[in-house]
Amino acid sequence: MKKIFIIIVVGIFLISGIKAVGSSEEENNTKINLTKSFTFSEPNIIQVGEYVKIQLSETEFLIRDPGKPLLPMITYSFDLPFGAKNIDIKFKPNVQYECELAQKIIPTSQVVTNTLQKDKKSTNLIEDYSVYSSTNRYPVNFYDVKITCGLSLKKERVTHIIFYIYPVQYSPALNKIHYIKEASVEIVYDSTIEQMNYQEEYDLVIIAPKKFSRILNNLITHKNQIGTRTFLKTTEDIYNQYNGVDKAEKIKYFIKDAIETNNITYVLLVGGLKSLFYAVDREHPNYGSKNWHVPVRYTNIVNTGEVYDSGAISDLYYADIYKEGGEFDDWDSNDDGIIAKWSSSPTGRDIIDFNPDVYVGRLPCVNTNQLKIVVNKIIQYETSTPTSDLWYNRIVGISGRSFELYNGQPDGEYLTDLAMSYVNDVIDEEIRVYASNVETGGPIPELKDIAKTFSNGARLIYFSGHGNPLVWVTHPANTTDVWMQAIYTKDLWRFFNLKKLPVVVVGGCHDAQFNLTLYTSLKSKDLGNGHWYWTGGLPGIACFCWKLMIIPWGGAVSVVGGTGLTTSYVGYPNTLNGKLATDFFYEIGQDGAETFGAAFHGSIQKFLEENTIGLGEAHAITIWNALGDPSLKIN
Repeated sequence: MKKIFIIIVVGIFLISGIKAVGSSEEENNTKINLTKSFTFSEPNIIQVGEYVKIQLSETEFLIRDPGKPLLPMITYSFDLPFGAKNIDIKFKPNVQYECELAQKIIPTSQVVTNTLQKDKKSTNLIEDYSVYSSTNRYPVNFYDVKITCGLSLKKERVTHIIFYIYPVQYSPALNKIHYIKEASVEIVYDSTIEQMNYQEEYDLVIIAPKKFSRILNNLITHKNQIGTRTFLKTTEDIYNQYNGVDKAEKIKYFIKDAIETNNITYVLLVGGLKSLFYAVDREHPNYGSKNWHVPVRYTNIVNTGEVYDSGAISDLYYADIYKEGGEFDDWDSNDDGIIAKWSSSPTGRDIIDFNPDVYVGRLPCVNTNQLKIVVNKIIQYETSTPTSDLWYNRIVGISGRSFELYNGQPDGEYLTDLAMSYVNDVIDEEIRVYASNVETGGPIPELKDIAKTFSNGARLIYFSGHGNPLVWVTHPANTTDVWMQAIYTKDLWRFFNLKKLPVVVVGGCHDAQFNLTLYTSLKSKDLGNGHWYWTGGLPGIACFCWKLMIIPWGGAVSVVGGTGLTTSYVGYPNTLNGKLATDFFYEIGQDGAETFGAAFHGSIQKFLEENTIGLGEAHAITIWNALGDPSLKIN
């Protein structure tokens, strides 16, 4: 992906002013020293109502933590060899300057959710008293650092170091900023070079119960014929051969083994709940297993606001295999038995890597009929999609107003316009199904026009709006007091696009929440907000995103969406899940992602590059899920 700064250091001693010096201690153990210098511009002070905003000319990135001062941030990253150890980092700021302000720095806005309920969280700016009443500097340091393991652009596993640099600090009670114009970084680490001896190399492993193997043999044959080396591993074999605290962890240990013995890049999980009508989907805070063909990992990332998820499904768990040092990441760093534990208090949080080490997608099939449909779609898409046809060179944006106007237009339409701009070089035609078209006579985001647009075909489609597991909807361009016509899962049979299959991104709460049965969808209305169904009592057997994939005569070939509440910061639509959505298109159009999995997980890696990870960011990343074959060739 294109980052503001990225340096890949693998046996290179001088790149763009970065010095790397290696001295061999042993044949396979080398001490490496890296240095890099920075210069920063003078802060610009911009008045915003009763506050001021601090800007730096070289960056648009901001450190965001609701209620705390909104300050500029610069990111810088290094790729080190995978398994690099004893990493020592020194950040040395140069001369520090001070400047008194006439007004306070604007606080970071609150998080809003794309739920169909009226969000009860205030959209007014709220100052965090513990910060704004203090003479201490915020942030405390001029930088933070996150060390992860993950895949590079070349699909090589690396140790990835991200610097979040804050050239400006703020003492709120003194109303004074402290800033630097120069700094340097020094990194010293041990690079242990290990040659991997793979038993047999593959690209893709499919994990599924034995009962699906006959149908999956057709997919495996197809994949091997087109050069995607593929094999099947049954869940029954994994449970017998691997250890773990639960079945989900056993699968994760198998994936680790497949990386190290077969050099896999892609993992396709095939299996959802075992029943359309009734199943206990979450028998433990950490997992759903007994009634699943392939178990799911539930997070324990909890927002204590009025509207919240008490944890949500996250297949990122299966993609994030390693943490710093090349160690297995079980997502339970504090060993308290609660996996992916986060709350509004930093105390007791698990330290999670988040960076994907493989590209993972899921087909949450309940039965063989659903599996046949999606396998046929994948094979058809990769063997006979006419890339020269008009429909294949088309992108569709479906949106209206989610919360407010942004830069003079409805914020949902702003996001879809941004996504379209990212793919200009690979797409010829843009179709806008917008709420603002009410005044022009163009297509609007209601059932008739959406069904017609789907049926005409498109390569890429982006819904930006609100949802629950069974609904997608948006507001008119001029108000959020009323809704436009909602699109229900029961309406999706109208999408007769046949073999003109798009890759779809759905922005809306819980639209990819694939833990539904008919019973739980009906019972949802009696459970309140502290549950994980969110249908309001509407009957349904498949979430919006999955229903798009199991339409036999059309729909989608793969879909991205949220298993929980999708979010953004008030006044900044291209943040949190909004940004993950638009960056999916960035990966396709700007970074040239060739597969569905590379685009999806690349958007997560880009998000990690450009955002410090707080509660909102952790929630946004983990609920963002890919339904589809990650090795599907889309570019």
